[in-house]
Amino acid sequence: MTRGREGAASADSSASDFRALGQLLDMPLSFLGFALWRAWVSLAVAGPAYPLPLMQQTGQLAYDMVLAVTCLVAALLSKRLSPLNGRPSPYFLAGALMTGATAANVAAIFVPSLSALAPLCAAASGIGSALLILLWCEIYGCLSPVRTAVYYALALIMGVFLTFVLEGFKGPWFYGALAALPIMSAGLAYRSYHRRLAPQDRPASSYRTLVPWKFIAVVALYEVVSGLSATYIKDSYGNLVGPHSTAATLLAGIALFVWVFWLSDRFPLSMLYRAPVVIVACGLVALPLLGLSNGVAGALCVSMGTTLFSCVVFLFLCDISKRLGIAALCLFGIEETLIPLKWGGTVLGAALQSGDVLGVPTQGIALLMALALVIGLPLLLVNDREVGTRWGITLLGKAQCDAASERREEALCEQLAAENGLTPRETEVIALLAQGKSLSQVASSLFIAEGTAKAHTRHIYEKLGINTRQELFDMLKVNPKERS
Repeated sequence: MTRGREGAASADSSASDFRALGQLLDMPLSFLGFALWRAWVSLAVAGPAYPLPLMQQTGQLAYDMVLAVTCLVAALLSKRLSPLNGRPSPYFLAGALMTGATAANVAAIFVPSLSALAPLCAAASGIGSALLILLWCEIYGCLSPVRTAVYYALALIMGVFLTFVLEGFKGPWFYGALAALPIMSAGLAYRSYHRRLAPQDRPASSYRTLVPWKFIAVVALYEVVSGLSATYIKDSYGNLVGPHSTAATLLAGIALFVWVFWLSDRFPLSMLYRAPVVIVACGLVALPLLGLSNGVAGALCVSMGTTLFSCVVFLFLCDISKRLGIAALCLFGIEETLIPLKWGGTVLGAALQSGDVLGVPTQGIALLMALALVIGLPLLLVNDREVGTRWGITLLGKAQCDAASERREEALCEQLAAENGLTPRETEVIALLAQGKSLSQVASSLFIAEGTAKAHTRHIYEKLGINTRQELFDMLKVNPKERS
């Protein structure tokens, strides 16, 4: 595994350098620490395998509300708090609050009078989770698009498998592992940011305030529809649907991973955002066809489509944050405030389980309305013009890979120039040579004579101790022929 500065530099390499399964073994695994939080929230909040009295007393709604409010506050104060990873206190607070809440739940098993601490436990869990989520979102927003997609997909997959494994632990071992997960996740977040990210890849302290509200509106719609469809089967098939470690999450993570490695060259992410619309629409059609009380396949499709769309929006926001200099705290803080909307969908679904309008079941009418919104709203709000023209998103397509490669080459040229004492003009020349430009093209680009460009090139070769253009390419680890 790569170490130190070499490992940090590799964290933002281009897609062409990374998209090979063998190189998964050379990944800095600390970036997968987000999977530990996903396992914790699945085991402690969404579906505890063992009793957690305080958490069960307040319920998941209280946890979600605290998390959403905390994220909203972070979004409003993003200019003052960013970058969150630049401060040591969030790591400590996130781990301490979540581990403390877990310990309080275990203590309440033996001391029932501690039930009065339930509201504090919910607050600690929600605040700690919000901090940890925002820390990881900020970290992923510093990576190249392909790295972000791979790490996020693997975090979803590993979170499901880790949840499955820990559910098999016996009581004391389960509680011990549950208490350790937040601390480990916070520690890996610290290591990822401070040890694996090069300083030039970390976010700056000043940010623009620009929010893709149309993306946020579609995410809000999907949250409501997901809660609506899950109403009918979640009590019986809770391990199938939901945003945490469920079968739907596993399928969405696998789909994203497969797309990154095998399909992204042919189908850029600007096309992938349409897939969740189709999946959710199929699920909403399947629910009434298969029966509202037994529509497992339909609800699974809706949950998977919602999760996959959340993945797409996550990648969009990471890309926007990195390219446009928008605070990740602002973007993801606003997105996370939408979590309680799924409870609105659940309440709506429960209210529509009985009753009819003009002889037509109200739940059928609601699902048809949801189907129309799911198909129409994304097409109107999140279209090619919005994705590609306004926000410039071509994730993992050729344009984005070329841009990432150019940024990497520029950084390497500047580093090489600084280490070998090249003049500013020689730095400009070496950057153009790295792009495969001829001496005449270099001279034309810099408005100098071709003889002057040749002299600069000779001086560069002397300072670097090389004799040919190919040696320069090897030193910079570039191949201009691949770009052409």
